[in-house]
Amino acid sequence: MGIRDFIQHLEEHQERLDRGPALSDAEREVTLREAETMVGMADAAIKELESVLDNRRINLPEEHAIRFAQEVFVYLRDEEEKVKEALRNPAPGNPAEA
Repeated sequence: MGIRDFIQHLEEHQERLDRGPALSDAEREVTLREAETMVGMADAAIKELESVLDNRRINLPEEHAIRFAQEVFVYLRDEEEKVKEALRNPAPGNPAEA
């Protein structure tokens, strides 16, 4: 799965969350499981990129590219964490606000 796929899944999760009360319990559970998987994948990518940075043989442009990719995954992970939190604890009136 690439970053584009990850972004697409995140958007789908956010759209489901926006449906609020129309989201069935089954859909909520599936979305929560998918979000947990996505967070795990992002964490793994972040750690893997960190291990590449620990390799002293990379040059400065490579390091910048790796740090950029790492920041993208951190952002995506954080956004998916928001989805998870909102699914677990929907705010009264608007489950998208968590």
